[in-house]
Amino acid sequence: MKKSLSRFAMMLFLVVAAAVLSVPTAEAKKGKHKGECAAPVITAEQAIASVKGILPRLAVGKSFVKTGKRGEKKLEVALTLEGAVVSRIRLNPTTGEILAKGQQPLTMQVLATQAQAVAVTQQALPKLEIASVQLGKQGEWKVDLSLNKVAVATIRVNGANGAILPDLKAQQDARLWPEPAKG
Repeated sequence: MKKSLSRFAMMLFLVVAAAVLSVPTAEAKKGKHKGECAAPVITAEQAIASVKGILPRLAVGKSFVKTGKRGEKKLEVALTLEGAVVSRIRLNPTTGEILAKGQQPLTMQVLATQAQAVAVTQQALPKLEIASVQLGKQGEWKVDLSLNKVAVATIRVNGANGAILPDLKAQQDARLWPEPAKG
């Protein structure tokens, strides 16, 4: 009798433990929605046309230097459309050359001046071309801009109506980081 009672208790414990352990896992997976995003209403071609339409109106915004966790310096120039920051271009803090997207040289000092960064970016604006387009996580289109066949910036386009979306992170960085010291 004792053996059957202990077996019953052991089986009951295993069933309850399995049920308790499987429920949170199922709930966690339900909330992730991996691979799902809002379907865009406009096509990639329409997103490209929206960006092509605003390219001549893009302007150079504020130049700023960010300091990373390890003390590395990053020189960036905001690209604006009618006063709103819509993208950014990164420059090499040592040489002042425009960097490809994702390229981050490890340098601890800034030798390029703010005037150089703005001048280089201003000269590059008329040469920017559409490179590629991809669908973002929120159903927006991400249109890469290239300079000499190298992607240097991204402009996001609303997937529902084709409006150009502001780059909130670049806007926040431009507001938070002070302009580099002159000279």
